[in-house]
Amino acid sequence: MADAVYFFDLESPEAFFRLLTRVEERLGEQKNKRVEELLLLVFGLTHLREWIAPGYSPEKVPQTPEERFYREIFNVPEFNPLRHLCNRSKHMSANHSAHGALQGSTIDDWEDFDSVQSIDRGPMLAYFADGRNIEDVIS
Repeated sequence: MADAVYFFDLESPEAFFRLLTRVEERLGEQKNKRVEELLLLVFGLTHLREWIAPGYSPEKVPQTPEERFYREIFNVPEFNPLRHLCNRSKHMSANHSAHGALQGSTIDDWEDFDSVQSIDRGPMLAYFADGRNIEDVIS
């Protein structure tokens, strides 16, 4: 059996999933999107399977329900765009873009000035990868 996984007070895959669910709900409710929430969701949802079945390699025959889940998640159509976006973000280069974004809104509509990366372009309203809205992929 593999060692238990945790990150400070996130002591189980279930706790990690609950955190990701709260972040996804918050991102969906906000008009102005925060890149740190998107980054947490992309990384978290991509790597949650490693918390569920630590040490498992999908090249092996699954022996437990957790290992079967790990392997089956690759068949979910929305998983591959997240996995590719996560990998591209880890290996970002100056000439390759992993995403696109819709920016705008009037200054009166800005919910969080500190999260706005460019005053000229305004806050993020949506994020896209491979022509798809990331919120649609995550939800």
